[in-house]
Amino acid sequence: MTLTLGSVVINCADIHSMTEFWASALDLTPGPISPEGDFRVLGGKFVHVSLQVAKTPVTARDQMHLDLFTHEQATEVHRLLGLGATYVRHNEDPDDDFVVLRDPEGNYLCVCALPNDKPAEEVAETRAADAGEVNGPAEPIPASEQG
Repeated sequence: MTLTLGSVVINCADIHSMTEFWASALDLTPGPISPEGDFRVLGGKFVHVSLQVAKTPVTARDQMHLDLFTHEQATEVHRLLGLGATYVRHNEDPDDDFVVLRDPEGNYLCVCALPNDKPAEEVAETRAADAGEVNGPAEPIPASEQG
């Protein structure tokens, strides 16, 4: 495979408050804001989050969200609430325990509890494999539809 995830891009209205929230939430380092003042990459060891100022009001919030894996769900939820997140609901299924929050601009995120005996990488691989079993293998994009 030649594709890798370069960045998760979040459209926002206030790049400064979103920088403060996501940099603190994920321990990311804010890069410079673009000369136009509408784009910034928050860099991390394993992932980048990019903030992009939307030219129109941001809507359809449920089309994208982040799953954040942790062995300390309650502690991390409390920390994110202190940073400005708001509580939505808690799915207390022993096999899929997660808390749904919204960031300061209303974007959804999930704080997923990791089993104590499993690292985040193993859980991510298992979820990806489970998704493949449920959805089946991805169909190739026909050449006529490729950009």
